[in-house]
Amino acid sequence: MAVTLRKYLNNQLKAKGLTVAEAKKNAGKYKSIAAAKKAGSLYYTNKDGKVMAAVYAEDLKKPLKPIKPKARPGSGSIKMEVLIGSVPKSEVLKKINKGKPMAFSDAAKKKKKGKK
Repeated sequence: MAVTLRKYLNNQLKAKGLTVAEAKKNAGKYKSIAAAKKAGSLYYTNKDGKVMAAVYAEDLKKPLKPIKPKARPGSGSIKMEVLIGSVPKSEVLKKINKGKPMAFSDAAKKKKKGKK
């Protein structure tokens, strides 16, 4: 099954996470398809100075590999660390479970009571 050049390039760009403009920036470094492919670039500059796609006909005859979407950062669970010195852990957990944050003044009062 043959793939169109557009589908092939779009698939490669998506896999590398690049835009067309970003991929074409490096085209001036390579003067042949072989050099561009060896370096992993999708574009090269031909003898006339025109930016061209670095793709062989054999590449278009191969089926495209499916691209796995990348997981978004922060899509996992929330990790929270509580740094309160003298307040017992059980009390902090109670406040968290109730959804009420402990005020700084409350924590300071607890600390003073513990010292006496």
